[in-house]
Amino acid sequence: MKRALAGLTMIFAVAVCAGTQSYAQYLTGSAREDFIKSTAKSCMQTKPNNKETRDIPDSLFEGNCRCYANALAEKLTVTDIRSGNTAATAPIMQAAAATCYRNMKAEAAGLYKAGQYPKQ
Repeated sequence: MKRALAGLTMIFAVAVCAGTQSYAQYLTGSAREDFIKSTAKSCMQTKPNNKETRDIPDSLFEGNCRCYANALAEKLTVTDIRSGNTAATAPIMQAAAATCYRNMKAEAAGLYKAGQYPKQ
C-alpha cells in the first residue's frame, strides 16, 4: 500500500506544484489545497485494489487518506516534491503513512468498542 501511495502522490504532486513560486517553500494556498485533494483522491483510488485496505470502511479510510495528504503537505517542500528524489521523500512518506494508519486503526478500535463500527 505504501508504495502505491508514494507513486501516486509524487505524480500528482509534480502536476500541482508546476505553478508554485519558490522551490524551498512548503505548499500554500490553492496549491496546497489542490495537492491535498488530489493526494487524498489517489489514495482512495488505491483502496479497492489492495488486499490490506479493501475491507476497511470508506469513511475510515478516507480519514486516513486526508491525514496522509495533510502530513505530506506539511513536511514536503516544493523542492522535495519536484525532485523525484525518493531518498529524500520516502522516509517522510513512510512516516506519514504509518502514523495515519495507526490513527485510523485506533479510531476503528474505538468505534468497535462503542458498537459504532461503520459499514462499508
